[in-house]
Amino acid sequence: MASERAIRGGGGVEKKTGEKKLPKAEHPKQAFSADHTAELRERVAVTQRAEESLRILTARLLNLQDEERRRFARELHDSAGQLLTAMSMSLAVVERESAKLSSQAASALSDANNLLQETLREIRTISHLMHPPLLDEAGLASAIRWYAEGFAERSKIKITLNLAEDFGRLPREMETALFRIVQESLTNIHRHSESEVAKISLALSSNHALLYIEDKGKGIPSQKLWEMQVESLRGVGLPGMRERVRQLGGEFELTSDSEGTKLSVKFPLPA
Repeated sequence: MASERAIRGGGGVEKKTGEKKLPKAEHPKQAFSADHTAELRERVAVTQRAEESLRILTARLLNLQDEERRRFARELHDSAGQLLTAMSMSLAVVERESAKLSSQAASALSDANNLLQETLREIRTISHLMHPPLLDEAGLASAIRWYAEGFAERSKIKITLNLAEDFGRLPREMETALFRIVQESLTNIHRHSESEVAKISLALSSNHALLYIEDKGKGIPSQKLWEMQVESLRGVGLPGMRERVRQLGGEFELTSDSEGTKLSVKFPLPA
């Protein structure tokens, strides 16, 4: 019978037979662990959604920044540049009559004209640095060549260019991204690396556009390099370069040691 008890020899403890065992209560540590795991998963999911939203926002900001640079460069060249050119033409008329002026007035007129010409050159340079017309008109290789030559003259850094002669044209977004990466990289070399030389290589493979930039500077300390690799997106510097590449499905790699820094970018070409 289910209620029958058996007594073991030697005065053992009585034991009921035929009874169903009740399930053991869940251990408190197991319950805590399950709750904690679920909470961690939710936090990870929230973080991933936030990072994706940040990437989308950064992409929009970078695109808006490029469009604003293009628009402002055009307006600066067409508006302020034309006004200053008109002023230069007026001064030229006065200069033709400079013989009728006192020596002091003639000298002041000459100084004003020199300042005006310098201002025109500065406006043209700023406009082209914001968005070089060559990038739209002649393509990436020509724009990089123009920019590197001017940068070398201003910074006194010797820049070696290795540009494919038959590079051709790429999609507008890709050309803009590569040009901005070159700009940012050379600026970083000038500000931080203490390198006297830099090398830029631009080439095409059967399926990819390839960009390599390197210097022979002091390199980036390992801790700083790690921080740069994991820091949040801000749309500028290394995070901005990395995000431009990610938007277009490319690959971005940065390595650095005491002998210098190397950066490589690879974009898939459209079919």
